[in-house]
Amino acid sequence: MKKHLLLVLSIALLFVSGLNAQQDVIIGFSFPDNTSEEFTPDQGLSGNLGYDVRAENATAGTTRDLSFSDGATTYAASVDAWDSGADDKFWSIKFKADGYQNFKVSSKLYSDATGPKEFKLQWKMSGGEWADVTGGTITVASDWTTGVLTDLALPAEVNDPRTTSISLRWIMTSNTGVNDGSVEATGISKIDDIIVYGTPLPEPVTIIGFDFADDTDTEFNADSGIEANLGYDIRAENGAAATTRTLTYTEGATDFAATASEWDNGADDKFWSIKFKADGYSQMIVSSKQYSDATGPKNFKLQWRLSGGEWADITDGAITVAADWTTGVVEELALPTEMEGQGTTSLFIRWIMTDNVSVSDGTVDAVGISKIDDIIVAGIAPSGFVTELFNSEIMIYPNPCDDYFTIETTNDVNRVEIYNIQGALVFSHDQDFTGSININTYDFSSGMYFVKLYSEDTKVPASKKLIVN
Repeated sequence: MKKHLLLVLSIALLFVSGLNAQQDVIIGFSFPDNTSEEFTPDQGLSGNLGYDVRAENATAGTTRDLSFSDGATTYAASVDAWDSGADDKFWSIKFKADGYQNFKVSSKLYSDATGPKEFKLQWKMSGGEWADVTGGTITVASDWTTGVLTDLALPAEVNDPRTTSISLRWIMTSNTGVNDGSVEATGISKIDDIIVYGTPLPEPVTIIGFDFADDTDTEFNADSGIEANLGYDIRAENGAAATTRTLTYTEGATDFAATASEWDNGADDKFWSIKFKADGYSQMIVSSKQYSDATGPKNFKLQWRLSGGEWADITDGAITVAADWTTGVVEELALPTEMEGQGTTSLFIRWIMTDNVSVSDGTVDAVGISKIDDIIVAGIAPSGFVTELFNSEIMIYPNPCDDYFTIETTNDVNRVEIYNIQGALVFSHDQDFTGSININTYDFSSGMYFVKLYSEDTKVPASKKLIVN
């Protein structure tokens, strides 16, 4: 019997003007001491801590030796020989930021009287060309308050660079010194407090999922995903005959799996298929696990189509299956961008046989078995919130509500968050529960809210739209 824990929560709401997206330091140089000779970062992502700041001469392809001197707070990187450096000499840094976007950069520049006065900030991707950062013009003086950049946005082109390096440079734009004369060879430029921030990309959420947790659903419907997709099922189809085969439950990767036979003579014809809708979702990915017995099909590939359209291959979608649950695995394979922006049009994915070779390297037999399990199609929700994500193991009622609403779940929930329509966090609760929890909405304003439920067993929260009268 399920254990039901009833909690009545009185909520003292703290409304805030907005919810800022998490900002992480990607790379940062504050030069807190003068003991290092490498001028490396002292903060940021671990993979960036081996990079350094440099003073470079573009035409000559050389770097100059840096030294420490007094900085904005403690120390700064310092170097001379900036003479005749217009459009050629610059400060530079390099970093990586896989999974981040919306980058902002801050920095402070200082020059003595005969050091360079005018710089601009530029960016490039590894192997690319330098381009100006909008708003990146910098005028420098013999102080730490003039040549300052504060949270300057980098262009959208650098968002989610994956493993490609991003470079920034502060390049001289003239040979004018701080004293309005010419920059001299002995003129000094210093740089300090360089910080690049980034926002983590939104986590993908389940659009449709099949994990076959029990063997009671005779329709083989989805058990997680967008609520509108929960009525869709998985099928074993024969393309030429336009027929489907009867499915059964057998032992799966974890619990059960959808199972079918009669895969003989199925090359380019027999397949597993699912249908779903994903209005507004982007960057979609698919995961799945397949199993075949000795006389079941060995080779499949993934294809996609729109409602009424033609099937097309998914890049890198070839699958080799064995009599285990570890060989025929697809893990977060990117779906084509053509599947995005289709509104309420139905989307289809199929796992189709590519030949008649069996797992034992013979010919697929009529009694040969193929199983499929743990299918998940995920993507980035249109607003960053999962406005209609629903799991069959989670219920929220009544909805709309007046004074209280109840969350009922068989999952182990360890955090509840509620956001208003502006994206402001208005309530959070950190206490593990399984069963049900009652939440008092007496102090809520009327309107729409988003309830997010976190569990240690899932990568992303389940979320449900709530209307308060």
